[in-house]
Amino acid sequence: MAKKRKKSKSGQRGASDEAEGADKTTNLPEKGKPDRRKSRSDGIVMTLYPAVLGVIFGFASLELFGTGVPEEGAVGMTYPWYFVMTLVIAISYYIQRFTYPFMKINVDEFKAKDWFYVEFIAVDLWLVSWTLLLN
Repeated sequence: MAKKRKKSKSGQRGASDEAEGADKTTNLPEKGKPDRRKSRSDGIVMTLYPAVLGVIFGFASLELFGTGVPEEGAVGMTYPWYFVMTLVIAISYYIQRFTYPFMKINVDEFKAKDWFYVEFIAVDLWLVSWTLLLN
């Protein structure tokens, strides 16, 4: 004759936990259309605004700093490209930090990832536009 195995207490607990888990539902807040629309429009603004700033900084860099390479015989002080890039990063950060509230974008909710995103766009388009203008 085959012996019947007794169920261990842990096995019984697991079965009862599964039955209780089926009854539980999570109440997550649903995003409504206005919230989704607002976040989508904020995302578009947070992409286009740094892009426009980057292009403006590209033209300004050409006008103010020229090639960004120290040239022999140049009159006045000529700044290297990495100094110009540091200036672009710092100035574009503070411009965005103080102008987003006027666009009704909450800067206090920004995380490091968001700031990296907008700064990358600004610096990338600055570098592309400045490079194209130098050629």
